[in-house]
Amino acid sequence: MATEPETESSVESSAALTKPSGEAAAPSTSDAVAPRVRIRWGWFLACIVLGLSSITVGWFLADPADRLGYVGGVLAGVGTTLLLVGVVVLLERRILDTAVRVVRDAATEARLRDEAAMRAQARDLEERVAEVWLAEKPEEAAVQMRRMIDEFTQGVVDGTTRAKR
Repeated sequence: MATEPETESSVESSAALTKPSGEAAAPSTSDAVAPRVRIRWGWFLACIVLGLSSITVGWFLADPADRLGYVGGVLAGVGTTLLLVGVVVLLERRILDTAVRVVRDAATEARLRDEAAMRAQARDLEERVAEVWLAEKPEEAAVQMRRMIDEFTQGVVDGTTRAKR
């Protein structure tokens, strides 16, 4: 039952991430499928059954003269539990939403910073190569350009490997 829709949604989401040519495509916000919240109905129903059976056992164990007090105590306990569950769920969602937003913003900021640094390095290399070609003979310029490109590539590789550590 529950595996059918999940399988279909995962197939749909993977299809949305693939271009017709077979290349991977970046997911857009309109194509992305939000993950479904899976309710564990067995656990949910077991908790209800155990709770009701505990209340029923307590009803029969209570002295017949004290059953009105027992009902009041049960209702107070149920109300307190519902209040606490509501507060915990509210806090959990707020904490998770805040954490997700902070991580997403930090990742976006880091990506933009890295892209800007890469663009600046590439611009610098282009300017240096243009200067070499204007100032030197073509044979010497080709050798020096190859050396500068190798240094640039090595710098990018070193920066990437340092960032991953």
